[in-house]
Amino acid sequence: MVFRRSDKHENPPARLLRNSVATKPSRFLGGEHSDGWVLYRWATEFGKVVLAYPIDDHSMVFPDASLLEKFAPDAAALVVVEADYDILHGPNLEAVDAEEGERYGTDWQRLEKVLGTPAPYWHHTVRHPELMAAWRPGSATLHVPAIVHPDPAPLLRLAAEEADGSHAAMAALDTARRAIWSTAESCRQQLTDYVDSSEHLAHIAVAARPLVPQEPPTVAKEILRDGWRSILNRTDTLAAECARLGQALGGDKYFPGSCKVTVAPSSCAQAAKWASRLQPSPRVALAVYLGDNRDQDILIDPVTDMPAVHTPAGKIETVAPQRLPARSPLAMLTIAAGSVWVTTTDGTVFLAPQRAGGYTYGYGGGGPRSLASLIDLLLNDITHPAPGYRGDRPPAGLDHATENGWKDRRPPFTLTRAELEALRDG
Repeated sequence: MVFRRSDKHENPPARLLRNSVATKPSRFLGGEHSDGWVLYRWATEFGKVVLAYPIDDHSMVFPDASLLEKFAPDAAALVVVEADYDILHGPNLEAVDAEEGERYGTDWQRLEKVLGTPAPYWHHTVRHPELMAAWRPGSATLHVPAIVHPDPAPLLRLAAEEADGSHAAMAALDTARRAIWSTAESCRQQLTDYVDSSEHLAHIAVAARPLVPQEPPTVAKEILRDGWRSILNRTDTLAAECARLGQALGGDKYFPGSCKVTVAPSSCAQAAKWASRLQPSPRVALAVYLGDNRDQDILIDPVTDMPAVHTPAGKIETVAPQRLPARSPLAMLTIAAGSVWVTTTDGTVFLAPQRAGGYTYGYGGGGPRSLASLIDLLLNDITHPAPGYRGDRPPAGLDHATENGWKDRRPPFTLTRAELEALRDG
């Protein structure tokens, strides 16, 4: 969300919702839900004035002559409640007059001077169209459930269908509850910071506030990881829906894998060895990372349970594990074109664990730093989760190697554990 200090009070031209003050009572004509918007109409001494709320689009929607013609062809002015806030005056308002057709800024105090009553404000997470359309001047503030996008209902359905004590139910429910709580709490905080503390609060009719549930209790990470592993290994469509929701609502940090990687089997011996062990598999829920085509021939890596699929170009798309199910330490690391490979002392080859972005080398940036961090983590603990872009800077020797030391090397190339330890400790 963008917060801006308004410049709409500097040298205002003669525009309806900047300079007009009603001397006669206005008449509220009602609210309606139309084409993804809720519209409120008033008959004023200056003509009809329409206040508009986008329901599904929470980006900036600036009014213009065409929007006025679409929703209020008989109105003197159209006002749109924007997604951002003015530091002093609350939610930003943009208007367009039928006479000029050019957009300009206004505020809630000036709007009240034209309407003769405070206009309603609905935060975007409490915009229930049927409740909005029923609002009337003087209506009491409602307390309503915050709207979560996307809707977590499938997570709740899966949790309800699981047996008592199921880790899958606990994982699905935790993701849904945290999404509901964080959405409501964010709405409450924004109303406190930018509406209740606004200089124009007296001119704003806060139409609704969110029901804020208790913050969910902490569930052990091991339970959440096990629960999501169970869900993502299922082959039903409900589990696939929950996989998408987990990805969108923050549950994917507990997924066994959450980053798509494209592998060329010919890029190195390790990639070829990995590709040779893939086996046909039913379409598991985790395969949503590989697309929504349910006719794909899904493969599975039996060592990591990560799904994969062949591409028309002869490559393989797969999901990188977030951590390796390895039983022996790192023996060597191979950097190929577009992928990084870990070989353990028992000879098992793994696609390197990965959470976001990619591993690169030869310049100063997030990719080389992530690669250096990965090496440091796996030298200490082969089962450590993959690093993100944020975190402590890796050891200087590894940092230098990934940013500068290897810049002239062509993939694939392999470094032994001893070589990596020397770089880390040097």
